[in-house]
Amino acid sequence: MKLKEIAIDNLKRRKQKMVFLVMGMAIGIATMVTIFTITRAMQEDVRKKLDEFGANIIVLPRVNTLSMSYGGISIPGAQYEVGEIRMEDAGNIWGIKNSENLATVSPKLLGAVDVGPEKILIVGADLPTEIRLKMWWKFTDESRVSLTRTQEPSPLCPTKMTTVTRIEGLKNDDLIIGSSVAKRLNKRPAEKIRMNDQEFNVKGVLEETGSQDDSIIFMDLLKSQELLGKQGKITLIEVAALCTGCPVEEMARQINEAIPTGKATPIKQVVEQKMKTMNQLNRFGLAVGVIILLIGSLIVFVTMSSSVNERTREIGIFRAIGFRRMHIIKIILIEASILSLISGVAGYILGLAATSFAGPLIAGMERGIPFDPYLALFALGLALLTGTSATIYPALKASRIDPAEALRYI
Repeated sequence: MKLKEIAIDNLKRRKQKMVFLVMGMAIGIATMVTIFTITRAMQEDVRKKLDEFGANIIVLPRVNTLSMSYGGISIPGAQYEVGEIRMEDAGNIWGIKNSENLATVSPKLLGAVDVGPEKILIVGADLPTEIRLKMWWKFTDESRVSLTRTQEPSPLCPTKMTTVTRIEGLKNDDLIIGSSVAKRLNKRPAEKIRMNDQEFNVKGVLEETGSQDDSIIFMDLLKSQELLGKQGKITLIEVAALCTGCPVEEMARQINEAIPTGKATPIKQVVEQKMKTMNQLNRFGLAVGVIILLIGSLIVFVTMSSSVNERTREIGIFRAIGFRRMHIIKIILIEASILSLISGVAGYILGLAATSFAGPLIAGMERGIPFDPYLALFALGLALLTGTSATIYPALKASRIDPAEALRYI
């Protein structure tokens, strides 16, 4: 009889105890699968939400004396004169060494214009990029702004694919105005605003954000350069970097080298918050996983040790008829491997079921959990490693049983 057949027969004769062992290990593996899946979903959700904070690197002119603020820049209320960066220099950012960590590069031109009796700050930018950079923006119901997002080459770097936001029907003379501007000028979507003898259409009105955006008129960058007489000039560049582990300070240094007339400054608070949140989630998953692993190992160890003690006579007979110590060890390890593989499969299936139930409640996951072959292999490997590792000592103990001593039990 082969060793494998002996191991299977032994398992069949101890069905109740083996079922208990499989259930204990399966629950441990299921817990691990559930924690890993939910933690990963939470990490992805947090990463997306944190990336919605907007820019985390600001490129400003190297020399300026400003006081009225926008995105870290101040503009004097009387003259509105600021330092400037050349428009073509903005494209150099996509050429830095860590360009794969860049999500959005948004050059802007700031200035002020007279709108009737009011002096309003305008910001010229690529409006679809600005909307993607500021995902917290919401438009009033009257605006009827329809957005679509596609993957296209970046306008500043044709070799770089980026998510492009399209605003249906957007023209270069369309404006997006903040809620305070709309109230002060008494303007609604589809109405006209006259600036410097030119008429512009109000495409959309932002809902109140509680930020400086409420008091600003956003318009097309090229149109703002024409309106302000600053063709080819920009005031600042906002950069959104994918900062889960990316070297933001090093990226700022690289941007400084790429744009001699600008100074890149990382917004450390956003980056540090991202990293802190990701690390906390990783540590939580690791800590719980280690605890579950230890519990599973203990269950296997106790059960297999008990099984060896109960089988003293059987093992003695095997030794008496010529089985070597290594044969006894192999039989015990084969039993543990079979139980571990069954536990791994059952644990993975049970973990997916638990994730489907708990995921939407804990992490806002969708109920459909796709099959992950890597996680399945991880579950099987973890079950096999836990089961066999915890069985090594009982197997060695069984192999050392003295045949003459064991035969006294007959």
